[in-house]
Amino acid sequence: MSLGLVTVPEGRAAVIERLGKFRAVLGPGRHFVLPFADAVRARVDLGDQILSAPPRVIEAGDGREVLIGFEVVFAVTDPRLATYGISNPAIAIEQLTTTALRQEASLTTAERAVTAPGELHRTVWTVLHDTTGRWGVVTRQLKLDVRPPAAPGPPSTAQEWY
Repeated sequence: MSLGLVTVPEGRAAVIERLGKFRAVLGPGRHFVLPFADAVRARVDLGDQILSAPPRVIEAGDGREVLIGFEVVFAVTDPRLATYGISNPAIAIEQLTTTALRQEASLTTAERAVTAPGELHRTVWTVLHDTTGRWGVVTRQLKLDVRPPAAPGPPSTAQEWY
């Protein structure tokens, strides 16, 4: 920001503070602001963002383990809420999804989680949709990858001899 001019690219927004307090959200284009009084607090991407997590071992309610990975597509709808309501939407969504998956997996058996992942999906989707709306973020899609853990393979020749 030089000489009071802020340029915001297409598909993004800028959250402006005046003397440390929220002033406005600027859309795409060139905007004049007061030099030294106004500052850009955050630049927010308004497009769809993809967050994916590799399969992680989660213990089911019956004590057995399942591998669950996920992919979430989300977008910021309210830059003000996304800036002040939560510090980093991507990290918050990842933690929320992981916590919801662990909690829901602990209420079902490993076999049921693998054969009928729709129940897991439905519950986690509800938690994500309800919570992220308060952050100024909309969850567009959730994909789950639920599978049993890999069976241990045959030992290598080095392991057989030692």
